[in-house]
Amino acid sequence: MSETAVACNICGSSYTLPEDEAGGNLPHVLLCSHIFCSTCLRSLESPQNVITCPECQMDTRIGEEGVDGLEVDSRIIGLIYTARMNAKKGHTGDKWKSQRFKSPPSSAAVHTQENAEGRPDVVKVLDEALGKATENLSQLDKLHKTLSNGIHAQLRKERTRIIKEIDEAVDQARSVLQKRRSMLVSKLSDVDHLFSDGRKECKKMEQRIKELQTAIQKARHVRQVPTLETYCNLDEILETLHIPVDVESYDMSSMSLCSGLSCSIQMDSLVDSLRNCLKITNVDDDCILEEVTVEPLQHVEKSVVEVWDSSSQSVSANADPIPKKKSTCRPSFIEEIMEDADTSSEIVEIGVSHSSPVPDPRRNERHKAHRRQRRQHFERPLTPAPKLVHYVMATHIVNPGHFYVRYMMEQKSGQKLTKKVNEFCSADSSLFTFSDEIKTGSMLFIYWKEDMWCRVTVTELFQRECFQSVTKCLASEVSRLSVYFQDYGFSKGISIPSDGGLSGLNGCLRRPDANTLAEMNGWAPLAIRCSLKDIIPADLVRGWSLEATDEMRSLLGSEAVEMQVFGEDGDALLVDLKKTPMVSLREHLVFMELARFYSPIVAPGSAPLLFYSSVRPALNVEVNAVVSHVNTPSDFYVQLVENMEYLLLHSKLQDCYSRPKANSEFQIYCPSLSQACIARYDQEWCRVQVVGFPGGRMVEVRFVDFGYRKTLSVNDLRQIKDEFFALPEMALWCSLNDVVSPQETWSDEACVVFKDFVERKLVTVVAKKLVPGTRPMPVCLYEVGDDCTGASIGNILVKNGLAVSSKQTQLKDTQAMETTIWDPPFEEETLSAVLTPPSSVSEELQPSLILPTCLKDIKVRVTHVTSPGNICVQLLQFDSQLKRIHDTLKSLFSKSEPQEILWEAEMYCAANNTGVWERGQLCSVSTNDVAEVLRCDFGNKVKVHVNNLRPLSPDLIGSFLLECNLSGVRPAGGRSTWTATACDFISHYLTGAMAVMTIKDPSARPLLVSLFCSNRAGQNVSFADFLISEGLALKERKAASISETAFSEECVLSEKISEPQRHMSASQTPPTPTPRINPPPERVQTHSYPPPELPPCGHTLMNISAISEQGVIYAMTHQAVCEFDRLRERLQQHIKTLPRQKNYNWKGVLGCAVMGTDMFWYRGQVQEVIGGHVKVQYVDQGLVESIPVCHVYPMVLCEDVPQLCVPCQINGVIPIGKGWQWDAVVLMKELLLGRSVEVHIIEHPEDPCGCVKVEITVDGMALSKIMVHHQYATFDPAISSQEDYVVKPPVPDLDDWDLNTEGLEEPQPVLGIYKELQIPKGRKHFPAKVKHIRTPNEVFLCVLDKTLCKQEQGESLEEALLRVNKNIEDLSLLADFPIECPCLAEYSDGRYYRAKLLGFSELTPSVKLLVRHVDFGSDDIIPTHKLRQLPASLHHFPCAAMYVKLAGFKPSNVSLELERIPYRPEWSMRAMMEMIDLLNGELTAVVTETEPQLTVLLYNAEGTLVHRPLVEKGLADYA
Repeated sequence: MSETAVACNICGSSYTLPEDEAGGNLPHVLLCSHIFCSTCLRSLESPQNVITCPECQMDTRIGEEGVDGLEVDSRIIGLIYTARMNAKKGHTGDKWKSQRFKSPPSSAAVHTQENAEGRPDVVKVLDEALGKATENLSQLDKLHKTLSNGIHAQLRKERTRIIKEIDEAVDQARSVLQKRRSMLVSKLSDVDHLFSDGRKECKKMEQRIKELQTAIQKARHVRQVPTLETYCNLDEILETLHIPVDVESYDMSSMSLCSGLSCSIQMDSLVDSLRNCLKITNVDDDCILEEVTVEPLQHVEKSVVEVWDSSSQSVSANADPIPKKKSTCRPSFIEEIMEDADTSSEIVEIGVSHSSPVPDPRRNERHKAHRRQRRQHFERPLTPAPKLVHYVMATHIVNPGHFYVRYMMEQKSGQKLTKKVNEFCSADSSLFTFSDEIKTGSMLFIYWKEDMWCRVTVTELFQRECFQSVTKCLASEVSRLSVYFQDYGFSKGISIPSDGGLSGLNGCLRRPDANTLAEMNGWAPLAIRCSLKDIIPADLVRGWSLEATDEMRSLLGSEAVEMQVFGEDGDALLVDLKKTPMVSLREHLVFMELARFYSPIVAPGSAPLLFYSSVRPALNVEVNAVVSHVNTPSDFYVQLVENMEYLLLHSKLQDCYSRPKANSEFQIYCPSLSQACIARYDQEWCRVQVVGFPGGRMVEVRFVDFGYRKTLSVNDLRQIKDEFFALPEMALWCSLNDVVSPQETWSDEACVVFKDFVERKLVTVVAKKLVPGTRPMPVCLYEVGDDCTGASIGNILVKNGLAVSSKQTQLKDTQAMETTIWDPPFEEETLSAVLTPPSSVSEELQPSLILPTCLKDIKVRVTHVTSPGNICVQLLQFDSQLKRIHDTLKSLFSKSEPQEILWEAEMYCAANNTGVWERGQLCSVSTNDVAEVLRCDFGNKVKVHVNNLRPLSPDLIGSFLLECNLSGVRPAGGRSTWTATACDFISHYLTGAMAVMTIKDPSARPLLVSLFCSNRAGQNVSFADFLISEGLALKERKAASISETAFSEECVLSEKISEPQRHMSASQTPPTPTPRINPPPERVQTHSYPPPELPPCGHTLMNISAISEQGVIYAMTHQAVCEFDRLRERLQQHIKTLPRQKNYNWKGVLGCAVMGTDMFWYRGQVQEVIGGHVKVQYVDQGLVESIPVCHVYPMVLCEDVPQLCVPCQINGVIPIGKGWQWDAVVLMKELLLGRSVEVHIIEHPEDPCGCVKVEITVDGMALSKIMVHHQYATFDPAISSQEDYVVKPPVPDLDDWDLNTEGLEEPQPVLGIYKELQIPKGRKHFPAKVKHIRTPNEVFLCVLDKTLCKQEQGESLEEALLRVNKNIEDLSLLADFPIECPCLAEYSDGRYYRAKLLGFSELTPSVKLLVRHVDFGSDDIIPTHKLRQLPASLHHFPCAAMYVKLAGFKPSNVSLELERIPYRPEWSMRAMMEMIDLLNGELTAVVTETEPQLTVLLYNAEGTLVHRPLVEKGLADYA
């Protein structure tokens, strides 16, 4: 090997040493790890002392020494030295034989100590052999390093050359071949297979080194202890030591091995065929692979791979055509390229061959053997294809199941994209104008960092003065928006300053024009969504923890990692990440117990919550249903259409689970068998039940409301809320009755015909038999379409020969049986009469309705509603009769022609309404032959042409309609007629609904009834009570007032109907309600008044103006009281006269003007509408009153003045129950209304319209303590203290009992609460140490000044505790558990310390209490058996830990930290950890306030405030 074996990649010159030439040509290493010679680097050096790498464009800054100061590659230097040594050294193969030590005969006996001393030449020979072996070992090590380093260098050189050629070709093809380059570059990793022989040689050298090291070690031990010669074969050791290193015996050709790969482009044939566009060919231009359709990486269908092998020397006659030029040295890794997948589905040609000279025979034999092994490997049919491996970098991590990466091979593409975006955003054409609009889903450019613009997609848009998001608005009206970074995977919210106009918007956002938008759409998003395959959270209830996300983020960092793709799951890739030398990221998370591998739960430990079984209809009753799913005529599912609540449930499902946060809130990670859940299928959410696990992360589910089964991904499942269990399963499992298949199974033709007849169609279902829930219910299906009028679908299948009747089958079986029956069965006639369904044809046709004998709980269908006094219903028990009437009308008039009849009002007729013939009565006929017809069976009016009318025979005249009037209610507001709001409300809720009716007075017309409808919880609710609760009706005061309601304006019967005719039949005299003459209400919409200006935190005097029923206190500052007087004068100037009264629709009205009882105008806000009154809140005082509509005007006045009263709530207390009780509100009104009190404002709300947390002092006493004293509230344990509510000794019994107490134990003394350490009033500062920290500004201090905590007794608290712990078993367990009770509690170290009880923490499965260690300040949850009675000797010591508040700082108003303290969310966890570090050591406390809570300033040893670094880091603000 010569010195020119390694050369520079730029100039090709050999690396030389300084001793050979004046300066030498050394190999220097840049920061990017690329190596070049000194001459090339000096030419690349810039005046700024920076060298730019020609391969990766990375800059390397050099020092004063220039290029000579760069690091020199020691591997190449060692290679040059080795090459020189091998050139100078001759063959010394026989030299070792002359120096070989003549070993004793093999048959010699075991040597002794004397024999070893008698051979003094052993040591000399061993020394010579060890010297030779050391030289051989050094030479062998150098050869091994040279070969391994040479392989890496040559591999890097080949990869660099091929990548350079690929880049040149891809640049010419531009964006069309951009994805193809990624595939070619990714396949270069297979070049490693070319150097497999070289690695084998390295393994041989390593084995030789190991043997030589073992022999050297044995020889050294023998030299030191000659007696060991008897325990080893000295001849074998000497032979191993003397074996020379034969350089020629090792194959070093891998160092100069070339892959023969090159890349070329043919632009002429680019349009004709893509496969001629990009090639990798050898020097002979041979194509090794053609038409490879690769498997897609994401969002592309899988395609077939067509390959052919060019390594064979002969071709059969029927073989596929192959190129004429064939390469015999094809590398084996090309076969892997043919089966690998890539990121595109286009067809390319890849040609590969070798350009290196013919290898020697030994190397050729090794290549042939390797090819045979590779061929055997690919001939295995069950061996899966290798997984794709990519190098990526994580850009955004939500959790291990949701993160985004970018391919490292697309780094240059990303730089080009960023350059294009920056160039466009620097032009004026990208600026927004006043006419531009921004829409959700549109693409924009955002200024991110360091003069860098990025592509984003608008996900949420807010307009100025709008609280809800909008879909589009003008650019000048945008207040804030949320955007999604397409190339990074994260979202960000942006606020636009309101006073900057378009300049503020253009400073951070730009818009693309049409050309730029078209160009940007050609660039796919660079951020790829991924998910770790088969990994689920360790806690399936809470989901992914922050620890798992942080662990993943810390491991990946911003470095490139190896990604292995396993498949797809929706829009995410299922991958695994590896970071050298780290193991799999999935295995690491499982090892850290932050995740676990996915494994479905086949047998859950507890019974899962299941849906109610489907409700089956009554036998032989016709019901309408829709066939939802069909398997066979004996296995199908129907949905009954009578229950309308499923539509409400389905709509609520979509609203609940379509929210953006629903995916993470209800995610199911590991389902169990039979689990009820929600699944997404065909863009809709439905109720399902898990029925199987086919494999992987797939589950088989059954749609309980439709009946079909599907195999879905686990990611499509969501947890079901309890409210969606209210309705039973809507899919009823059925089979055709009396119809069976002619064969053993149903034929495909019968199933297809049956599906065409019934699937997704409305049919009539009649249940025939009662069967268990595990079997389908036998039913008869009848069509309701136009082709077949009531035809049985089972009979149609029988007529077409696709099915046979089960009765015929039974008859044949009976005839085939040879049995003799002498007497008929005893009850044969009775059974046949029961089993035979009643024939509908034989029944008499009833044209009119007859009231049932039982007038309670009648099931009805509401068909038409005019008002609460005029409700039209149909009785469900007459549905079959009504259907027969319609069928009769259809058979009579469907094929008839129009007749010339003079149609007049009050005539009965048959009308064709939307293709259905119905009974009707003419109301009027217009001049253009359009008639207004009253539908006798439904109650509403329709307009039809006279050609659709036919005369009705007298025997068909009648009606199945009942006109009803709700009993027990009257119109609200003192009116005699129902308001339009009440009429619209009841019409909206009742029309088309199923209800249960009870007739109160059958003689009245309309009938006085009570209607009960089913709510969402499945309970029947009186609709009259519902109207009263909504404020649209009032309860009827007198029973005699029924006539007033019954004969109100909306429900009076037509005067033209005669009285005898009315009593004869209600169906023959359908009433005509008098139309309402009220004009439609005018729609008005106003916005609310601006929120109040909140006073700063601290003490202030405020006037209490109002207290709401919910306990909200409305207070006004003295400045607001003065402003209120000026505002009232301005309001009177705005409205000087009473506005004209109009009929307004108050649904969209928020702000309004109100005339008070003093006839002055005030500003108000509409709360709700109750009849003729409007519930209004005075926004400047807080009062709530019901005002007549005539005194409320929908107009906003004095918008520049914010609300003057501030809503407040008491801090530190929790009301008894869900809210303040009415007597508690009465007490607050007595104490506060109209008074000026001292208010301590503690905290401002996040919502400007929310309540301010305050502490109100009334006559020197806190209002919170007053409410707790009257037992209207309890103290919040997290905020307030309960010092005034302590354990008191029981009241002694005053009765004088003569009891003998001799021999009884003395009663235990009742101990009060602990004494707190009191700071003298004159003492303002003292040394202290922090014992426990609750929040950054709430700590427990230990006073270090002994004068403040000096005790009278000589025994200290520590000594007393040590003494008590020695005899702890003598103390009895704690039996009583009052709050603040002193006791001894066991700590984690096994010792007992003083504590007090704070409350019960757990009751099941065992009782545990929350205690506080009074000498340390920490809280602990311990069981009752770890609590002991406190000895009296420990009670007199004051508490060593003193609770104080730290002054001078408060939580930061603007904090970006996501991890918060659970019990104090206003503080971040980072602020907590920083404060813990700042509070170490001795501190000095300066008292600033003693009431209501001891407040101090803490100074460290340097004399500075301890919280100052916390504020400087932005984790807190100065108070």
